[in-house]
Amino acid sequence: MKQNKKILAGLEQLSGTITRFPLTILLLVLIALINGIEINNSFDQYSKLLFTFVLGVFISLVSQVIYERFFDNSGIRKLLMAGTIIITAGYYFIISSKDIFTTVFTIRMGAVWFVLLIAFLWIPTIKSSFSFNESFLALFKAFFLAVFYSSVLFIGVSLIIMAIDLLIVTVNGDTIPHVANLIFCIFATIYLLSNLPLFNYDKEGEVAQEQEIQVSVSKFLKNLISYVIIPITAVFTLVLLLYVIMNITGKFWTDNMLEPMLVSYSITVIIVYLLASNIQNNFANIFRNLFPKVLVPIVLFQTIASVLKIGEAGFTHGRYYAILFGVFATIAGILFCFVPVKKNGLIAPILIVLSLLSIVPPVDAFTVSRKSQIRRLEDTLMRNNMLQDGKLSPNTSIVETDREIIISSVQYLNIMGYTEDIVWLSSYANNKDFEKEFGFPQYDYISKDDNTIYLHRESNAVPITGYDIMLHTNLYFSPDEREIGNFVKDDRSYRLVLQNQADDKHSILLFNEENMELLAFDIQEIVDRAITLHEEMESLTLEQASFTQENDVARMTLVVENIHINNYTGSMDEKYVDINTYILVTLK
Repeated sequence: MKQNKKILAGLEQLSGTITRFPLTILLLVLIALINGIEINNSFDQYSKLLFTFVLGVFISLVSQVIYERFFDNSGIRKLLMAGTIIITAGYYFIISSKDIFTTVFTIRMGAVWFVLLIAFLWIPTIKSSFSFNESFLALFKAFFLAVFYSSVLFIGVSLIIMAIDLLIVTVNGDTIPHVANLIFCIFATIYLLSNLPLFNYDKEGEVAQEQEIQVSVSKFLKNLISYVIIPITAVFTLVLLLYVIMNITGKFWTDNMLEPMLVSYSITVIIVYLLASNIQNNFANIFRNLFPKVLVPIVLFQTIASVLKIGEAGFTHGRYYAILFGVFATIAGILFCFVPVKKNGLIAPILIVLSLLSIVPPVDAFTVSRKSQIRRLEDTLMRNNMLQDGKLSPNTSIVETDREIIISSVQYLNIMGYTEDIVWLSSYANNKDFEKEFGFPQYDYISKDDNTIYLHRESNAVPITGYDIMLHTNLYFSPDEREIGNFVKDDRSYRLVLQNQADDKHSILLFNEENMELLAFDIQEIVDRAITLHEEMESLTLEQASFTQENDVARMTLVVENIHINNYTGSMDEKYVDINTYILVTLK
């Protein structure tokens, strides 16, 4: 009997969730549908549809809480849903498929989703006895419950499928991805939504007494926050304070590695503070009283340090967001010091405004960083007589500091896709020959201790337009010459050979059927770039992984999938180099 009641209660909860969020769940089903189609067979519109539907999910959630907080007329609800559909459909026709995975697009969309998420948490608390802390706690609990149950369900179903495949009958290899899609896209999100409390309000904005509010802190979560998370945060804070005090006159202001650490620390403290605001015990009370006062000076110092670094490296979108978050964290810390815990929701509109500021021109992160890097590059080039009357000229004898400025600015502009829009950089944008355009190499050999380097390329498509052939091969250095590929064009045969030439120089040589060398591709540039970049990153963008060399007869581009270098301080003959790459060739 009790089991039947539990099943009935579960079905009622599911029905209530569907009734409460019908448009959201419809969009989730559509996301699961396009995921299923993509698993079976990739299609061009997948990414565009996915971003569109995800945006629709966030807008529909915000529309629903606006209705629940301020209206009780079903006609208003229908208008809000209609508006959500119109905005979502309009967004689909506005965005371009080719821009979807650019850095600018993904960060802007991430900021929009974040704004909508904060709005979803904040709107139910406006002029209400229901606090932002409780709203945050409700979503926090629902999220981790959904992750836990979904993970257990996925593991169980996967084990059953694998057992059937092993013991009874062969199961299609796409079955488990389809199961993951259904569980994490539909079950997990519906379960999350079903655990979010529905609040009814009276005319004064008070939560109706008859409505059960499931925002209490469980004993497990209370103990976890009070006796594990808060003490760990306290110890880490002590370490940071000691570092700041010991290095306040020097290293603190120039340590680039500390910047992301302090941003992460600030985020952690704010999240723990919001969670601890729902707990009444000594540990939580001490944390609430003490940590905002510690947070403010740490974040303030780091924000000042980030501003000072602009003069050294110019504005980038990363530094823009570090400074912007520093401003927010400083304001939040001050508010936490002086306003009652129930008023923590004041940080939500501030966060929304700052987030929107970062993506709305002309003060957005990308406009500011682009103008800063272009101005920084132009000033350096003109100072060295390399840019006159809008024309770029190479210079082989400029000081090292100016070389570093030129290299870092060009790399940033190139990665962000801005070089094509700068008239005097159009030649470089077309041929990517840095040394030819500026007069010195972009990647110099760097001496380091013996070590191993491994870099891989980010997963994205390799454009082949403008090339005759593309082949995939593995390049490993050896003293022996070996053929790595061949092809036929216009009834003529060509072959590619990896050869160890004089001075331990390894090259890919392109020969025609008369055994005449048409093009020699020097692989040293790939090795040099890997040595330069490996301490800063683990993966390469498509731009960083692409290398082009050409002459009047042919053009060859290598797009590196991954590169492994061992003993990179030795001579080329002593190195172990293994490059997994695509080779694209066109004959002129």
